[in-house]
Amino acid sequence: LNQPVIRAPLPPALEAELTQMVTLESRLLDQRAFDSWLGLLSAECAYWIPPAQPAPDLRTSISLEFHDRRRLLDRVTRLKTGLAYSQLPQSRTSRLFSGLEIWPSPGRNDEWRARCNFVITEARCGHRRTLGGWNGFVFRREADGMKIVLKQINLLDADGPQGNNSFFL
Repeated sequence: LNQPVIRAPLPPALEAELTQMVTLESRLLDQRAFDSWLGLLSAECAYWIPPAQPAPDLRTSISLEFHDRRRLLDRVTRLKTGLAYSQLPQSRTSRLFSGLEIWPSPGRNDEWRARCNFVITEARCGHRRTLGGWNGFVFRREADGMKIVLKQINLLDADGPQGNNSFFL
């Protein structure tokens, strides 16, 4: 998700819509509103956490996580049971993002890319930890509205021990 160094400004309404998508996606994950969060995702979505920075080729490396929509549905169903051992008790999270940049996808008029830095604070079992990095997104306008086609979570320490990342990043 490399962005151009210089880009033409987007129409203000489009920039506001995509900024709101990133904001809403963060809030829904913090609130564990997984069904609503899934509603933001395209039917052909991908959720990817590369194992290093820069991200190696997905086709030739092992990922920390890679999910398509079916796997995301399975994961949400498991988390909603309240019996997912890795989330007993459930993580409480707060996400902050900054430096949001948005630009058109090359060769498409219905798709945009975005990049933003993030900090996630997780509280669980009386402990607090902080994760940082940057998110890459691909958004596409579909018949039923703007959807997330790709979310790439680039952790600063992806090449180190991760511990329990069983909540959605």
